[in-house]
Amino acid sequence: MPPLRRALVAVVAAASAVTLALTGKVLPQATAAPPAPTYTVTVGAKGTWKYPFDTPANPYIDKDGTFYFQQAAALYGADGPRAWHFYTGTDFDTATEDKALSTAVTPNKKAESEGKADGNGDTTWRCNNSPTGREATDPPKGSSYSQKNFCDLSGVWVDPDTGDWYGLVHNEFTPQPFKDGSHYDAIDYAVSRDQGRTWDIKDHVLTSPYSTKRNDDKAFPQ
Repeated sequence: MPPLRRALVAVVAAASAVTLALTGKVLPQATAAPPAPTYTVTVGAKGTWKYPFDTPANPYIDKDGTFYFQQAAALYGADGPRAWHFYTGTDFDTATEDKALSTAVTPNKKAESEGKADGNGDTTWRCNNSPTGREATDPPKGSSYSQKNFCDLSGVWVDPDTGDWYGLVHNEFTPQPFKDGSHYDAIDYAVSRDQGRTWDIKDHVLTSPYSTKRNDDKAFPQ
């Protein structure tokens, strides 16, 4: 028997002897680990959802404890909805849309000079003038894509120290880069310092390591 193992056996034996002398009981021997517990998951009948939209409903809690969830849409057609919608209540089952928040407009002189609005109810200008939108290029003539960038707010986190809302923005941009049916994708982040009324899309979070330029045959020769 190796010296270390002999020493450990001696320690256990000594401890057992002391325990027996003091209590009249021998230390219990180590037993095998209990079997891993098993679980059963059951699913009830599928319920209905009152607010079907383009993205999943993403829940979050505001600084004052108010429950919210948000959804967004950025459809390709010229008349398709492009909006960030907000709902509040006790929980998913009781929440209703906060119409004032869903239609709030961010004051923006550049948008106003173009006769447009940077609003939650119509995010077309917001998407096209975001960090990704400024790098995007317009779809080819005759395309079913009406814009150069389509962006959805998809997930909000509230800073517990400041109460600011931070959101991830999913972009689908530069439609049909090779006259195909595809587009490029990128994730930016946005900040609202007034509980979602106004938003500033700050910068990229995730972008492609490959070229996202239109007709870049050098990067994609095939």
